[in-house]
Amino acid sequence: MKAVIFDFDGTIADSFSTVVNIAYKLTKKPQLADVKQIATIRDNNIGLKELMANLDIPKWKWPWLMHKGKKIMAKDIHQIPVFDGIHEVLRSLKDQKYFLYIISSNSTSNIEKFLSEKGLLLYFDKVYGGAGIFDKARLITKVLKEQKIEPDSTVYVGDEVRDIQASKQIGMPCIAVGWGYNGADLLAQNSPMVVVRKPKELLQVISQWGDTI
Repeated sequence: MKAVIFDFDGTIADSFSTVVNIAYKLTKKPQLADVKQIATIRDNNIGLKELMANLDIPKWKWPWLMHKGKKIMAKDIHQIPVFDGIHEVLRSLKDQKYFLYIISSNSTSNIEKFLSEKGLLLYFDKVYGGAGIFDKARLITKVLKEQKIEPDSTVYVGDEVRDIQASKQIGMPCIAVGWGYNGADLLAQNSPMVVVRKPKELLQVISQWGDTI
């Protein structure tokens, strides 16, 4: 059994600007309206936990912000585009008999609504949302156990340093995509299996990896 686990925001959905706008609306922090500061956040390994601390947002407020943000996103989900080329990647992988899953901090309902509207839901065997902002490794482990998949027959595709780190905790290869939250150079410094810069490259890498297992 060959499987691919995808991250959602920044990997399939081009949602970064929407997320930033929602965060600014909820916090009113001027840093989130500053293009240069946003670029600095993306180009450095500033995770969500560190970002919230830097913005002086108290810890007790973090869960509320995540919950409220997902509810706002549900109303705007139809405005978020799919990255160019992702549809073809998913269709080709499904044709090659890969099992496809999504793991995300976003809510399952948001993800499924987005996928359905974009004509992508039929490609996925299951969507796992609500990963929490710091605990993707635990949800990946749950998925592997539930689906009876071995880590070495699965590849994870994500756009953040924390995706690479979560995969390494489990012993799973990770393909990092350079079109999402963290830049390609920063992702490469954290030693994923490979960094790809276009969806066409992603399909090539997964197909080559699948031929080796």
